[in-house]
Amino acid sequence: MSPRFVPFFRVAVLAMLAWASPCHASGWKLVFSDEFDGPTLDRNKWATRYIYNNETQDKFNDERQRYRDRDNHVFNNGVLSLVARKGEGELFESGLIRSHQTFYYGYFEARVFLPAGRGVWPAFWLEADYDIDGRTWHPPEIDIFEYVINGVEDKANMLHSGPIMKLQPTNLFHYMDQSFVPKHQTMFGKEDLNKDWHVAGFVWSPDRVSFFWDGRHIYTRAYQWLRKDRQLGPPAHIDLNFAVGGKRWAGRHGVDEAAFPQEFKIDYVRACQFTAEADGMQRCGGSEFTPDPKEFGYVSSLNDMPKPVFGNARMAQAVNPNPGVWSIHDGEPVNLDVPIKLPDDYPSNRTLEISIYDPVTRAVASSIRRKLEFDGLETQNDGQNVVRVTMPPLKKPGEYDVVAKLSSQLTKENGASEVRPSPVACGTDIVQPVKARSCRLIRLEVKAR
Repeated sequence: MSPRFVPFFRVAVLAMLAWASPCHASGWKLVFSDEFDGPTLDRNKWATRYIYNNETQDKFNDERQRYRDRDNHVFNNGVLSLVARKGEGELFESGLIRSHQTFYYGYFEARVFLPAGRGVWPAFWLEADYDIDGRTWHPPEIDIFEYVINGVEDKANMLHSGPIMKLQPTNLFHYMDQSFVPKHQTMFGKEDLNKDWHVAGFVWSPDRVSFFWDGRHIYTRAYQWLRKDRQLGPPAHIDLNFAVGGKRWAGRHGVDEAAFPQEFKIDYVRACQFTAEADGMQRCGGSEFTPDPKEFGYVSSLNDMPKPVFGNARMAQAVNPNPGVWSIHDGEPVNLDVPIKLPDDYPSNRTLEISIYDPVTRAVASSIRRKLEFDGLETQNDGQNVVRVTMPPLKKPGEYDVVAKLSSQLTKENGASEVRPSPVACGTDIVQPVKARSCRLIRLEVKAR
């Protein structure tokens, strides 16, 4: 799913990569999964737009679909269907899911039922997330699979799989199944691939990647997750999306509009990371299709990019009736102790912003900004730092969300200055995504005197 243009930026990445070849160790550890057993999409696990344009981008290339939420994520008997249907004019409406959680390396697996019809373009892939300063990079990208039917060059028995290789040699294959043709990174099935359920699996390790289809080893090739400046890229998130058309590929010979609506069905998505510890398992999430960790294990010091973690905020002279909820009276100052655990060697050019929002109208009732002075922070026994802030009294009774974020002022390649929120993790009593650009600290109840 390569875009025509995404800005590039030069910026240092916090983590260092440990290069190593596969080794014998304990096995796979499940770190992320969704079995889609609920009635609706779990928004603490998934977003429904791409990360670009302030996480609102609803297409990637020159496709004809636009990603929507209305009727495009359908749940039935433990299966999520991303539904593509004809919209207004030449456009289609379709569905996408993007994981909030991010990863360095691992084994990724999804059980899927592929759609039919000329113009379909479902995909399962790994995309670079935010770096430590909140910038995005492309490449790197790994297409676990893209399934395109354009009726001529790409047919229903063909599947594309491979990383974006703009910076690296394209011929360093360690293994290829006879069904795989490296010129276009295409696997050929003996029959159409959209007649039954299939399991796509992918091992991403520091120096190579391996693709599996229904447990069959299709290829292993050399690969490094690098930005255009050859530095380690940001961690990756998981994308599954159902694109339609596009003049360059899926819609090169038109779209069979009469074949729609179509569904890209997903039974489950799982991610496991390799561990030498005792909790490593032979199988990822119990899947019989998991590749042998003794053959496809790896050594790495990374499993994600370290992020600042906001903890449970506390309030002086306030009542705490429920976890994550604090109660005060109107006219009283808002005194907050905000715990935050900073990674080692975290950049010092950060500004802390704390805002009090009306959760219904999103209007800001109060906000403060202050430079995060590392030297002046109190450190608790658990390693968390505490930032103490006092905000003006709230005069209007009601319920409010107290939200914190970190930002930094950066310089673009063209010399212009910009302020970007930095990725953080939320370790509060309020359930929210594990990775975000802001964290809800508490729910504040303001009562009339």
